[in-house]
Amino acid sequence: MKELVLIAALICIGVTTHGQEVNHVNAEEYLLEGYRFIYQYQSGSAIYIAFTEKELTYQWIAGKNAGKPAKTYPYKSRKLDTGVYLVNWHEPKLKNYISLVYNFNNNTCASSVIVNYDQSEPFLAFEGGIIEHVRKQ
Repeated sequence: MKELVLIAALICIGVTTHGQEVNHVNAEEYLLEGYRFIYQYQSGSAIYIAFTEKELTYQWIAGKNAGKPAKTYPYKSRKLDTGVYLVNWHEPKLKNYISLVYNFNNNTCASSVIVNYDQSEPFLAFEGGIIEHVRKQ
């Protein structure tokens, strides 16, 4: 009987701990608040981005989209490791979905982007680049 009580207690602890981990994993986080920097893709395109109050604002500063107005969107982030963050946002009017991994340990960026996802053949971008001029307010 003691063994059954012990097993039941361990199962309850495991379920409770697992549930807490799931809630933490699914929590929305805004871990880059106050950061601003430039990241440049290997293709030569570059973006200035700033994170403030659960939103990001970005503007292309080099490449074919340079000079277009800045855009602001809500974002989410998750810390993957010390200095490494996954960030994503959705551009509903443009039908774009952006996911990036910023690694501030080695100042690199990796992106996975779906552009015009409502089209029969959306454009898929899968690029890497470097991060420059990082500032935190």
